[in-house]
Amino acid sequence: MKRTPPSTATFLLLALASAFAVAGDADSGYRRIEGGDFRSSVRFEEDTRVVRVPSFALMARPVSNRDFAGFLARQPQWRRDRIPAVFASPGYLGHWATADAPGPALDPDAPVVHVNWYAADAYCRTQQARLPRFVEWEYAAAADTTRRDARADGAWRMRQVNDGTPHAIDAAADAPANAYGVHGLHGAHWEWSEDVASLLGDGDRRGQQDGDALRYCGATAMSFNDPGDYGVVKRFVLLSALPPDATLGNLGFRCARSTP
Repeated sequence: MKRTPPSTATFLLLALASAFAVAGDADSGYRRIEGGDFRSSVRFEEDTRVVRVPSFALMARPVSNRDFAGFLARQPQWRRDRIPAVFASPGYLGHWATADAPGPALDPDAPVVHVNWYAADAYCRTQQARLPRFVEWEYAAAADTTRRDARADGAWRMRQVNDGTPHAIDAAADAPANAYGVHGLHGAHWEWSEDVASLLGDGDRRGQQDGDALRYCGATAMSFNDPGDYGVVKRFVLLSALPPDATLGNLGFRCARSTP
């Protein structure tokens, strides 16, 4: 059955409540990403130009189970037993032991997963932040441990075929940070972006059926300036096919901030 999208008023009420919450411990965990000229591996509406990515700040690590439990304590309207149905699928935090805690079976410092776009967006608002735009994530993820743009290294890029799996480059908790001091951009988990609903220029796709998702996945195969940028291609194909209420066991998020 096709779901009715949440009204603008309902979403704004939840967003405003989150925006006025006190920021949590993750506030100190941001790293400045110096902006610069960048040619995305993704082709947005046939645009192949080099674009200027403004400087921004990005969380050094993804939001953890511990972080998100703290958010729920401050913002209980985002608990799985209280969140309005229009904002969540049945899988939302379904693996947690209780509605407000992950339980002892889950690592409190592991990235939180089974969180949809709405909840991720709300969390970032409590940080006086936002979700990163896709090109910002791509820009930061172009760095390896020593180079800010390592995309010319074919061997390094080939290892990204394992992104989103336990065999990913950055899957281990002690994997080194990249040149910006950011961890896990090529880890075992995908991450939400702020502009996920417009990655294919198609606007809001809430209520999209599975057949449509597959069609969008096929369309993305022709939407790349560099199809060999495996980490970016895999994330773009995944995110462009997901409605914002979707949850996955390997999909989490981190927050970003615009900087002067």
